[in-house]
Amino acid sequence: MAMTRREVITSGVAAAAAGRPETVLNQAADRRYDTVRYELLRPEEVKAIREHAPIAYMVAGSIEWHGLHLPLGTDGLKAHAVCCEAALRYGGVVLPTVFVGMVGGWGPQGWTNYGMGLSDQAAFDAVTLALARGLVAGGWKVIVGVTGHDVREHVDSMRKAIEAATNGKDARGFACMEGEMWRAGGAIPFGMDHAAAWETSAIMHAYPGRADLDALRRRGLATADDLQMSGPEGIGGKTPLKYASAEVGKRIVEQMGDLIGARAKGMLPQ
Repeated sequence: MAMTRREVITSGVAAAAAGRPETVLNQAADRRYDTVRYELLRPEEVKAIREHAPIAYMVAGSIEWHGLHLPLGTDGLKAHAVCCEAALRYGGVVLPTVFVGMVGGWGPQGWTNYGMGLSDQAAFDAVTLALARGLVAGGWKVIVGVTGHDVREHVDSMRKAIEAATNGKDARGFACMEGEMWRAGGAIPFGMDHAAAWETSAIMHAYPGRADLDALRRRGLATADDLQMSGPEGIGGKTPLKYASAEVGKRIVEQMGDLIGARAKGMLPQ
């Protein structure tokens, strides 16, 4: 039986108090994802997946400020969850997340040294190209790059790496942000943001207990509908205090996973 959010948090706190290595994060992640995480699979499992649906997902994110209420690795965490949903629905494997930013370190006043900024685009280009080439050499026919660090530089780097690695080979692929296939008017009432309702909801669903809205309430965060990155909290988008929920996060992760996975599946050789 699946654990409730309260049980997950309680078990994690109890484990910490008892000195055991388990963490709330490890307890909370959807255990179904273990069946598509490349690093956890045994050879015979990889062989079966590759024969059925030779799709490989490369995931990227940054370690940076996401408000006082979210993990620093929110970008990669949400993108990884989306890719795992895609793989569960349409086949394939998901690589461990590459946590490398490309636009430098950032944070509101007084909180500027808590992330990991890296503005060396060449370094990220080299990593993604090496991964893509390795996957093509390993027999994967569709390579998908998904970044949760929603800047064009990340997407372009992954796209170029996939194009270079698949050029002249029996493989293809694409790159995208985790939420760029979102369209207004559907079941998800808002689009991608920075530490606001979209990202907060995704973390609330995928990693229960890791989003702390009380941290914002204690700070007296304004409840205006739209927050600006230039504000004191460094949050841009719909206020999470009013709009974020695990239910919306479930829709985000599952629907974006479905859209990305369907596109990947459609690129497999017939």
